[in-house]
Amino acid sequence: MRLTHLLLACLSVTAQASEIDNLINASQNIRDVFKYGIQTIAGAESYAWQGQGIAPSGIVDQGLLDKAKQDDYNAAVLAVEQQTYSYDPNASQYFADEASTAMDVVSQAIDAYVDASAVLIEVVTVNELAQDAANANDERQAMALQEYIGANDVTLEDAEVEAYNDAFTAVHEAAAVAAAYMAVANDETLLEQADEMAYDLRVTYQEAASVFFDQATQSVWVSFDGGQTIQGLNLSDYYVSVEQILIEGETMPFFQTSPEGGCWFAADPEACYNETYGP
Repeated sequence: MRLTHLLLACLSVTAQASEIDNLINASQNIRDVFKYGIQTIAGAESYAWQGQGIAPSGIVDQGLLDKAKQDDYNAAVLAVEQQTYSYDPNASQYFADEASTAMDVVSQAIDAYVDASAVLIEVVTVNELAQDAANANDERQAMALQEYIGANDVTLEDAEVEAYNDAFTAVHEAAAVAAAYMAVANDETLLEQADEMAYDLRVTYQEAASVFFDQATQSVWVSFDGGQTIQGLNLSDYYVSVEQILIEGETMPFFQTSPEGGCWFAADPEACYNETYGP
């Protein structure tokens, strides 16, 4: 249906211009007569009240509707009525733009997460040193662990934990929104539904007042009137499991180059990474 709208919109441009122009001309001719009638009645009434002027007997001639004007107008109305008009609500560009903007938010959220996770990198370091100490033949590694703890701020404060949790949550909230908009932008069926929603309301996505993704309904909702009414696109088929997310995450450089990727503490992290994951 989306492609049909585009095709009809292109094919009807010339016909629309001709028929609409004919209706404008025919209706304007009648308006001119109507205006003349209103204006002459106003003037004649005013003179009648004053008793100082009598309109000439032929004044009505120019204000009468003739059969030609009537037929021209009715024919123009019928031509417009029978024409097929269409337009492109442009959901494709709208959701592509929304997806791009949402991915920018994801990038910002990840940057904030990286900053907030610095305290947990210390925890990871302490864990690595503690494992070394546990596996050592003597207590020199334990002494090294103790020295590291003494020289660095490795305890977790309430504010740091809260900041990490907030940053972690923010990434997933932003990623869900971006994934939803990207799903719509890349799905022709959803784009057709989106165009139909706008088409039924005779609006375009340039006129969209708001858009949001709601986890509870698993849908993207769009409003064209400031929120009084909303139209939904269901994305339940796009949900994946936590296990799928974890499996996908293992293949991504963000995980592979992290302290949990296996090469962070290697003597040569770059060589380790290339050997483990490939250049």
